[in-house]
Amino acid sequence: MELYEAIEKRHSIRQFTDEPIAAATVERILAAGLAAPSSNHQRRWELVALTDRERIEGLSKHIRNLPCRFKEPKSPQQQMMKIAYPRQRSMVAEAACIIAPYFKQKYPIGGEKGEWGLNDFGATWALIENMLLAATAEGLGSVVHVPMKKEPEEIRAYLGVPEGYYLPALVMLGHAATDAEVPEQVEATVEKKTHWNAW
Repeated sequence: MELYEAIEKRHSIRQFTDEPIAAATVERILAAGLAAPSSNHQRRWELVALTDRERIEGLSKHIRNLPCRFKEPKSPQQQMMKIAYPRQRSMVAEAACIIAPYFKQKYPIGGEKGEWGLNDFGATWALIENMLLAATAEGLGSVVHVPMKKEPEEIRAYLGVPEGYYLPALVMLGHAATDAEVPEQVEATVEKKTHWNAW
């Protein structure tokens, strides 16, 4: 798949079939992530990839659904909440592969040196986006889950990750279910969102 087509087709998929992903495909997606730019070329990433069904289901037990009060959505954001919030756990449990992209946290995020901590945080999101696009190019569905509240520490303990590593998001990969719900997208065009040479 051509790059611009993958960018256009990438959407968050939260419902997967039980079909596994070939190991070579997973490795190509991981390699695409690791090709991302990083702060000072340090590449302080460590990826934990889960493909074992029991391990994936075990991890899903540490994920909590979010409450959603919108029964009749009136905007794309509300539609997304109605689709996504109740599926936080199931989209993890149904995934054929979960990737936990950790980075070695040299600086805190926020505070006096917060700008330095954001370098590694931003680089890890570049890694995540590379993997999402690679998954799309491979014909797979993908979605991220940002761990909240007690989830980061529970996930770290479950995966046996050493202290000092930070997880911006989990990445779920799988073959999209035929009836997977995708919310309406808010349009963002160059004409509407770009300010040339100044605001």
